[in-house]
Amino acid sequence: MHVLTGQSDRTVDQRDLLAVARATLDEHWAVSAVPAERRALLLERADEAAVAPGEGLGEPIADGLALLGTAYELAALGQLDLALDATPSAARDLARVVLTLGAARAYRCGAALRPPVDGGDAALTWAVRLGALAMVSGQTDVYADWWQKREGIAATVEQYAQSLDTLPWEPYARGTLWLAWLGLLGAPLRLPVGEEEDELARSAPLPLVATRTRLAAFRERRAVHVGPGEGPVLNSAALRARMAEFAIRHLADATELLTIAVLRRTLPDVSGEFKLRLSAARSAMAGDHGQDVLMAWLQAAGVTLAGGVTAQLELPGF
Repeated sequence: MHVLTGQSDRTVDQRDLLAVARATLDEHWAVSAVPAERRALLLERADEAAVAPGEGLGEPIADGLALLGTAYELAALGQLDLALDATPSAARDLARVVLTLGAARAYRCGAALRPPVDGGDAALTWAVRLGALAMVSGQTDVYADWWQKREGIAATVEQYAQSLDTLPWEPYARGTLWLAWLGLLGAPLRLPVGEEEDELARSAPLPLVATRTRLAAFRERRAVHVGPGEGPVLNSAALRARMAEFAIRHLADATELLTIAVLRRTLPDVSGEFKLRLSAARSAMAGDHGQDVLMAWLQAAGVTLAGGVTAQLELPGF
């Protein structure tokens, strides 16, 4: 006879799961390479700086925090495939908690640092990656607050957004899609210059309206864009151009799927196809570690937003 598990038993199970997840994360080779005392000191310093107004932490502590954040990302992303598995299992539950906990710690490290506001593209990808970490770890409100407090990031991203129309296709496409993702991740963006708010703006958050507007402009430019030919690949530059086009196409499709689902509030229905599109884009960027890690977090963030991962976890003390 099936016996229902009591609430107190479920709470104990969740606490045990969280303890195992913490041990799994801390025992990962990249994390354990940083001494435990050093990790504790860095996280304590990060907690203070992540919520403090200003430009963020620089040297000498920045290198240590960046290294620790990267270690937590590596440990967490090692669980990504299992965490996104559609088949329920105890191993999947553990992988999801490790992914969430690793994203939370990596976010704490990244949010405390000084963003690279001297370059528009670098600032944009920095903000997108941090927003994805915030989404996976359930800290989108904290991320929106960080956006307002961290000096230079909003102005740098806005200035870069205004210059996108003058850029060649590939940087334009990537920049526009990253901006669209910022809206999905909860960054308090404004509408593109020259765009008027419409009826949707009265029923949806402004960042989502901005995302929809940017994707509409992206589709118009993509319609007249001439991509690489389908002939034989003659050199490495031609191969790179073809793979970049492939990645942009699938990233755009995934972004549009998720945006439409958010606006229509049909989130669970999109997670399967969304994962396929992001996986295809990641496969094309496998040779670029930075882009691959960024899109891995976007995959986790998109599925989380669609209700497929951490939205269902309620862990005491997390």
